[in-house]
Amino acid sequence: MDMTTSNIGFLPGEAIHSAEPLGRYLPRLPVGAVSRWLAENVPENSWVVDPFGSSPHLALEAARAGYRVLVISSNPVTRFVLETKATPPQIEDMQAALAALGSARRGDERLENHIRHLYQTRCTQCEEIIDAQAFLWERSGNAPYARVYTCPHCQQSGEFPTTAEDVQKLNQIAPAGLYRSRALERVASTDDPNRFHAEEALDVYLPRAVYTLINLVNKLDGLNLEINQGKRLRALLLAAFDQANNLWRIQDEQFRPRQLTTPPHFIEKNIWLALEDAVRILADDTTPATPLTFWPDGPPESGGICLFEGPVKELSNQIDEAPMQAVISALPRPNQAYWTLCALWSGWLWGREALGNYSKVLKRRRYDWAWHTAALHSSLRRLYELLPPETPFFGLVTENEAGFDTAAIVAADLAGFILENTALRKHTGQTQLHWRTPPANPPDTTASEALPMKLVSTAMQQTLAKRGEPSPYLYLQAAGLKALSDHGLLTPDADESPQTRSALAANAYTDTRQLLRDTLAQPGVFLRYQGGKSSLEIGTWWLRDTGEADTPLADRVEMAIVNLLQETPSRSYSEIDQALCRQFSELQTPDSPLIQTVLNSYAERQPDGQWQLRENDHSHNRREDVAEIRQILLDTGQRFGFSVRPDRPKEGTPLIWEQAQNGKALHFYLIASAILDKIVRHSAHPPEQGIIVLPGSRSGLVLHKREQNPYLAYLLDGGWRLLKFRAVRSLQDNERLNPASLSSYFALDPLANDDAQIPLF
Repeated sequence: MDMTTSNIGFLPGEAIHSAEPLGRYLPRLPVGAVSRWLAENVPENSWVVDPFGSSPHLALEAARAGYRVLVISSNPVTRFVLETKATPPQIEDMQAALAALGSARRGDERLENHIRHLYQTRCTQCEEIIDAQAFLWERSGNAPYARVYTCPHCQQSGEFPTTAEDVQKLNQIAPAGLYRSRALERVASTDDPNRFHAEEALDVYLPRAVYTLINLVNKLDGLNLEINQGKRLRALLLAAFDQANNLWRIQDEQFRPRQLTTPPHFIEKNIWLALEDAVRILADDTTPATPLTFWPDGPPESGGICLFEGPVKELSNQIDEAPMQAVISALPRPNQAYWTLCALWSGWLWGREALGNYSKVLKRRRYDWAWHTAALHSSLRRLYELLPPETPFFGLVTENEAGFDTAAIVAADLAGFILENTALRKHTGQTQLHWRTPPANPPDTTASEALPMKLVSTAMQQTLAKRGEPSPYLYLQAAGLKALSDHGLLTPDADESPQTRSALAANAYTDTRQLLRDTLAQPGVFLRYQGGKSSLEIGTWWLRDTGEADTPLADRVEMAIVNLLQETPSRSYSEIDQALCRQFSELQTPDSPLIQTVLNSYAERQPDGQWQLRENDHSHNRREDVAEIRQILLDTGQRFGFSVRPDRPKEGTPLIWEQAQNGKALHFYLIASAILDKIVRHSAHPPEQGIIVLPGSRSGLVLHKREQNPYLAYLLDGGWRLLKFRAVRSLQDNERLNPASLSSYFALDPLANDDAQIPLF
């Protein structure tokens, strides 16, 4: 296998991890992308390093694929999640651990009963006392305004207003001050400068939640547990810590919080029920354990994880060169909410001594992209110094946006890595970056004397021309950053001083963003649709001069999918997606909604999940359809007294109805696809004379292209009409139709209404 070059195509995943405890904070990693990249670029059993350790799934996927993975992580919580998932607990063990916690005594009652009582309410229908699943709050409220429950007695279920009894129970909870102090003391002592910041973080927990959680933590400390049972209980409590805070929006549990800001309306969840749910989510009876060791002990050659507890700079102080053959990492995104909560949770689970230097995150409340560039660069520079020449580096940005992508590329470039290529999907938020360390004896190079703006502008124009359609800013930015990197103009040479290098990284980010903005502001070069002044990422960008533009990417993807399904009658979505990503690589990677829309237009999903062309969309059947429609239009035009030509038009040329007395004409373009660009861009007649005739099953695909391609919409709106095959077929049976009523007739079956019935005159 050739391992000398990185794969340049986007590597799609089977799915994206998110539905798990803490999943709303962790990177949304596409399953299978990492193992596929490793298989194509790195020999099996090699050592690979993840310098940020932000994604437990990334390390586990690589280890299970047969690689030895050194994970460098300074976050105690993320490390613990990785440990838990490496040795997934059995459901019986998790249930036993929770039972041990629940049976602990608090006064004269079991702890489980005590906590359940805190969240009980009365059913409005049968008046039985039951567990509320949650209470709903307004941020400014002193009590919840609603409760959510399903009554096990009468089956009443839904959201109901709170009662005076609910409020009275809330007010009977022990004073919060003592438990709040205990919660803070486990994180920062009273004389610790971080104490104030810990207090601010604790404000995202209601008094009832603080009381409940600290009772649980106190009992955990007092139980005589064996090591594994203690780990299981801490995993359950960690899941409950997140479920118990105020960052859960009502009807938006997929929300990914980044700031410690309580939403205007939020959910207070029943903590005991959250613990029971965590048992089900955390337990895994099918996945075998993954070997996990702690530095400097290594995992077996067959694959496993070695965990280094600390930042890269601490590792670099212990070794001169790491035996790494590749770097893989989900690059961390700034997340004040998660990082600050991890400091709280670490103190609650292990005591404030466990925080170490990680307690610094309590101080910082705002993270901008310039700061993040400097932070990434600091770690990547240390990593670069440990790696041998020509080490490949696969970086994943799993919530891509302009600032994140720029920060990652600038930081790596300044650290010394060579950017080989970028592939991205905007819809799924995934950018994949391929870097490599320079060869041992790199050729002498000097920075290009070309003007940076000229280089960026040319790269952006070429990318738009190659895509052939208006595109989001992220694609243009990626092209511009690659051009600057290739010519040594992305970042200046770094001074040896760490403070100077940090400032250089932040300034390089700011200067690069301004250069990209200035490039797009050039007069007469770029055209923007639906944009605004506040952000370059809103709307799409296009060329004012479209003469060099290729066939739109959406049209080429449509043709490619049909060809794939004709070559192999039955394919899975994953197979189709992977084939397309290989064919349309780097900045031409098609987004998933387009692929799905094309499949829905041409194919049917079988019970086994495979996709097959519909019978009437096989090429020979569609050729027959087009021949039939052509004959109907020929006969109907002659019946209406038009001069019809030609009798047998060549492919791509229209059938023309012409009125001899005034020279007016209708040009009918018969197609079996939804490929409209070559017709509407290159026709010589006025747009209002053009009629595109196509199968009704292409309606959704045409509408999708219109929505995503404002330039195509602009051309179509110039007067073009679209007619479905079924509307043409009804012409031959409509004896009352005449030339004067044609326009009204053609408007009766719009694309947006694929199931409309055409009334007869």
